[in-house]
Amino acid sequence: MTEKIKFIHSSDFQLDEPIRGLQQLPDCLLETLAEAPYLAAENVFDTAITEKVDFVLLSGGLCNLEQLSARAVAFLVKQFQRLEQKDILVYWSGAKADSANKWPGAVKLPGNVIQFHARSVEHADYQKNGTALARIIGAGCESQPLAGDLLGAVEDDVFNIVLAHSDSDVTAFDSDAINYWALGGRSTALTEEYENSVVVYSGTPQSREFHSGTSCGFKLVKLHATRKSNVRTIRSDRVHWCSPLIEIQPHLSLDDAKNQLGEAAMELAAEYSEQTVLCRWQLAISGEKTFNPGCGIEWRTDLLNWLRAEFSKSGNGFWSICLEEIPSGELPSKWYEEESLLGEYLRAVGRYQSDSELRLNLRNFLENDVPRWETDSLAIVGEQQRAEILSKATALGVDCLSGHDGSAV
Repeated sequence: MTEKIKFIHSSDFQLDEPIRGLQQLPDCLLETLAEAPYLAAENVFDTAITEKVDFVLLSGGLCNLEQLSARAVAFLVKQFQRLEQKDILVYWSGAKADSANKWPGAVKLPGNVIQFHARSVEHADYQKNGTALARIIGAGCESQPLAGDLLGAVEDDVFNIVLAHSDSDVTAFDSDAINYWALGGRSTALTEEYENSVVVYSGTPQSREFHSGTSCGFKLVKLHATRKSNVRTIRSDRVHWCSPLIEIQPHLSLDDAKNQLGEAAMELAAEYSEQTVLCRWQLAISGEKTFNPGCGIEWRTDLLNWLRAEFSKSGNGFWSICLEEIPSGELPSKWYEEESLLGEYLRAVGRYQSDSELRLNLRNFLENDVPRWETDSLAIVGEQQRAEILSKATALGVDCLSGHDGSAV
């Protein structure tokens, strides 16, 4: 084989899912956040046309056809038609929510779209100028394929690509016969390289909530005659989440804090000038941990309100979600020994921090009129989440109780 092929691999548009985790937003950003999933997905098709790719691989999770959205369906049809006009094929192996059998029969897909059946392993050959260059092996979302099912569809002397969503329970394995695994079902991207193949979860083009994974986007892939692959991430998210850690001095004045965080906000807004930035500020107070009435709840509230008013309408928008203090080491032991509300509170929280067997009962904080089957999962606290909750509870107690009734001052 002397030719190479170029294609785009994407998945998990989740067109019907909104941006999550925001309790408050200015009116000027509402439309931006509502449009972000569609604009990010549109970038996939824009790039396919600009780069003149041979085809596009979609490994499921595009929308929820079980709760049919006319807008999502119309959007996909329009984008497929744009590719058809440029003679670009689309291979689509859906998840359970967007499998081929759930596509509305009244809406005809353009002829360039090849959908793989949900219950089987199928294949389609890509040809250029009458010569077969690649075989796309689609593992349907309900197929649960074994290695033999996938290898049985392999064709010699062409690039072999497996296309599947994680709903299919497909298991990637190292094989010289399969050059590229185009997988979906993860919001964050993941790439694993082997000697002669590469396993790629493309991730979502637009994240819906804060995460610490890689940048959101999709993959532009070149497979060479040597069977080596060149996988490049094309960033597409229109809303960028960030969580900068800012070290501040104890007893910092509000005006000085505005200057320090204002400079950081301007740098972030400039770095992500093409996107709307959603920022969770992490404040680390340097030096020994002492009670600081100047950096308490009211101080942080005033600072947060100033950041929102100052930057929410700048550029594409910069919104501060919250200001969280990161504990800077152990609290003084004498605070725990005080006969005060603060001392009693810290001793109570400390028991939970030192004994992992003590359960956190969050069910008492849930609404009584909501069915338990809907809220049970909300009351479950994982190990890492437990440590974060208790750490924030400690800081909140220090903020609220210090200095009011003979506690630490």
